[in-house]
Amino acid sequence: MSMCKTCLKDSKEHSKKLWQMHQKLDLCMLCQKNSNEHTEGLWKLHQSAMLEGAKGEKTCEITVGFARKSVGRIHSWNARPPYNSEVIPIHMHCRDCGFAVGSVEEDNADVLDGLCLECFREMTDQTSSWYDKKSYEQSMKILKRAKFPERPSYGHPSEMK
Repeated sequence: MSMCKTCLKDSKEHSKKLWQMHQKLDLCMLCQKNSNEHTEGLWKLHQSAMLEGAKGEKTCEITVGFARKSVGRIHSWNARPPYNSEVIPIHMHCRDCGFAVGSVEEDNADVLDGLCLECFREMTDQTSSWYDKKSYEQSMKILKRAKFPERPSYGHPSEMK
């Protein structure tokens, strides 16, 4: 009878794999989070994406633009140095359409069952436009109208009689 330091549950409420995962903290190369922040299913999905993406080549940590840290594989070319190697980012892919998923879908892959948001919406019949996100421009227009309501136009003072 021992308590888990990660989720504060009894050891009997864990499977053997989950108990081991909670006791040793491994860093997930795909999302840069500890193993205690993953469910068993999410850990398996992330690790399988890493194995599939690495293709037996060396991996390294990369950051593309302002995105969070991720991982890439180092691919060697038949060229002269420094042009003989390239870092190719490793992405998790939707198991239905095959497109690369974003960080939100990557973090919730166990809930979405490895699908991207579009495929998940189609599978659960959430295809109405009501579920669509409003674009940034539309939301800014709405915010602007809420802060500064339009004033009635009385025309130019010279036009008034």
